[in-house]
Amino acid sequence: MNSFLVVAVGVGVIILCSGVVRCATMYMKSRYGDDRGTPAQTNEFQLRLDEMDKRLHDILDVMIALSEKFDRWEAEPSRDPAVRS
Repeated sequence: MNSFLVVAVGVGVIILCSGVVRCATMYMKSRYGDDRGTPAQTNEFQLRLDEMDKRLHDILDVMIALSEKFDRWEAEPSRDPAVRS
């Protein structure tokens, strides 16, 4: 019986949260409108997002390469006798 109560409370909380999100969305649309901008603004925004996406992919590639280099460096035995344990 206890597990049923926990599940019921969980479902109730999820329903309550979804209702709050829906009400907040409706309030924001009614207050600020549903204007998404002109097509030129949308296109400019999309171009900026594409450029940022390319930069983030470049940074990710560099980070992966550095990670692999450090993994190889840590895996090989040390050549300096003072560093060996």
